[in-house]
Amino acid sequence: MRTRDRVLPLLSLFLLCSALCVAQSPAKETTASVSGRVTISGKGAPGITVVATLSRSMFESGTVAKTVTDEDGNYKLTGLAAGRLMIMPLAKAFVVGNAGSYKQPSQSVNVAEGETVTKIDFALLRGGVVTGRITDAEGHPIIGERVSVVTKDTDQGTAVQMMMLDRSRNKTDDRGIYRVYGLGPGSYKVSVGQEAAGGAVSVMGMGGSQYQKTFYPGVQDEAKATIIEIKEGTEVTNVDISVGKPGGGFSVTGRVINADSGQPVGNIYIGHSSVDGSSQQLGDINFTGNQTDANGKFKLEGLQAGHYALFTFSVGQDNSTYSEPTLFEISDSDVSGIEIKLRRGATIAGVAVLENNSDPAAAALLQTVNLFTSVQAKGVAAPSYARSQIAADGSFRFVGLAPGKARIWMQGFPSQAKGLTLVRTELEGLEQPEGIEVAAGANVTGVRLVFAYGTGSIRGEVKLEGSLPEGMILQLNVRSAPGENRQFNRSPEIDARNHFVLENVPPGNYELTLRATTSDHKDASSIQPVKQNVTVTNGAEAHVTFVLDVTSKGGSQ
Repeated sequence: MRTRDRVLPLLSLFLLCSALCVAQSPAKETTASVSGRVTISGKGAPGITVVATLSRSMFESGTVAKTVTDEDGNYKLTGLAAGRLMIMPLAKAFVVGNAGSYKQPSQSVNVAEGETVTKIDFALLRGGVVTGRITDAEGHPIIGERVSVVTKDTDQGTAVQMMMLDRSRNKTDDRGIYRVYGLGPGSYKVSVGQEAAGGAVSVMGMGGSQYQKTFYPGVQDEAKATIIEIKEGTEVTNVDISVGKPGGGFSVTGRVINADSGQPVGNIYIGHSSVDGSSQQLGDINFTGNQTDANGKFKLEGLQAGHYALFTFSVGQDNSTYSEPTLFEISDSDVSGIEIKLRRGATIAGVAVLENNSDPAAAALLQTVNLFTSVQAKGVAAPSYARSQIAADGSFRFVGLAPGKARIWMQGFPSQAKGLTLVRTELEGLEQPEGIEVAAGANVTGVRLVFAYGTGSIRGEVKLEGSLPEGMILQLNVRSAPGENRQFNRSPEIDARNHFVLENVPPGNYELTLRATTSDHKDASSIQPVKQNVTVTNGAEAHVTFVLDVTSKGGSQ
C-alpha cells in the first residue's frame, strides 16, 4: 500500500486535467480582516509584504489580499471573504521557527464572515544556504540538474513530490553550481539523480534524471551520506557532488506483444519496479518515458543488480489492454529477451446521477468531473489505472483494467467540481464500499455512481482544558452519521486558533470525531476522543464547539 499511496497523487497530477467550476452559491461578503506582526530577531520588520491566499486545492490558489508591514512590523489584511486562508509574509530567504526545507513561512486561518482575526504573528529567522558544484566523472559541470536538499529524515518519495510541485527550484547553472536558500536550522541530506531501482517515484518528464542517485560527498548508499548541519543565517559551501556516467549499470532489452495474436505492439510506454524477494511485492515504481518502437522493442538502461518487474503504462482513455508484470533478475550483466504480454482489459461502465438536486445547473457540473479508478490486485501485479469523464447523458466507461478490485473516485485538477461529492458506488443496486470485483477481460455494467451536491458548511472551534502535550496535534474527522446511505469522509484542518471550517457539504446528518494524535496519526491513549452529531442543510452554516480535556480525564462536548 505504501507504493500505491505514493504513486496515486503523482498519476493524478500527470494524467488528469479538468475545467474549473464556478460555485452555484451566492458570493460571500468581503467584510473579514486578519492582522498581526512580523518580527526578525524580536524586532518589528518593516516593509515585508504579507498576502492572503484562498486555496481550493494543492494545485490552485489565488491571492485575495496584499499589504506591507509598517515601521513596527504590523500588518492588516482587509476585505476578506469567509473561508480557509493562507497568510504568508513574502520573505523567501527567511523561515519561521524550525521550519524545514521547502517550507515557506505561512499560517492557515479559518475566517468567518465579518470576523476580525488578530495576532496572526510571524517570528522570522534568516534561513541557511547550501551551495556547491555538480560535476560528472570527468569533472565537467552538469547543467540544469535538480539538486535535492531535504531534512535528514525526509522520505525520498516525498522529496520527489515536493520538487515536482516546484520544478524550477534548485537547478544547477552553466557552471554546474547550485545554491539553495531559505533552509531552516537542522540536519540535511544533499543529492542529485534518480534511484536506479525503486526508490523515488519518477513520472515521465517530471523529476527524472539520467544520472543514478548520488548523495554528498559522492556516494550512492544513502546510509553513507554526509549530513549537512544548517544554522540560522549560515551558508555551507563546497557541498560538491561528482556523479557517474549516465546510464551506469546494466541494460534490459525486450519486446511487447499482444498475448492473443503474438504481434508486436509499438508506441507504448514501459514502466519498471523493484521486487521484494521475500514478500514478492512491487517496490517503488518508475515511469521513465521509454517507449517501444514500431516492432514492439524497448531498451532500459542504468539498472543496478536486483529483482525487477516490467510492465506497460498506458496514457489516456483509449487503451483497452493491460500487461501482467514480467519478472526478471539482474546479477552481473545485461538482460535481453524480456517479453511483456498485453491482454484485453476489463471494462466498467455505468451512469452517474445527482441524488439530492434537480437543478439543471448543478446536474451540469457532473460533466466537469474526472473519474479515476485503480485496481488493487493480490500478489505481484502491475499498476492498473483508468480514467473517464461523465457524458451529457450521465454515462461513463473505464477500459483496459487488470483483474482485481477496482475503486472509483472523483478527481479534479487543479480542483474538484465545487459542491460535488461522490457518496456511493452501486453495482446492480447493491452498494460497493470496498470496490468492484473485476474478472479478467470482464465487461462490468450496471454501475451507478451517486453524487450529492451541497452548499452547506460546518464551522466550529476547539476549546482546550489544559495544555496539549508537546508533539501532539488535533485531528477532526467528519463522516456521514450511522444510518446515512452515503460515503462521506473528510478531515478539515484545524488552524492555529483551533478553528475549523468545512464547506460545500451536502445536506444530511454527520458525525464529527475530534482526537489528539501524534504527527504520525497515532491516538494519544491518555486523551479520549470526543464526538458530536450535526445536521447540515444547503445554504446554511452549522456551528459546533468542542471542549477537549487534555488533562487525561477524557473529553466533553
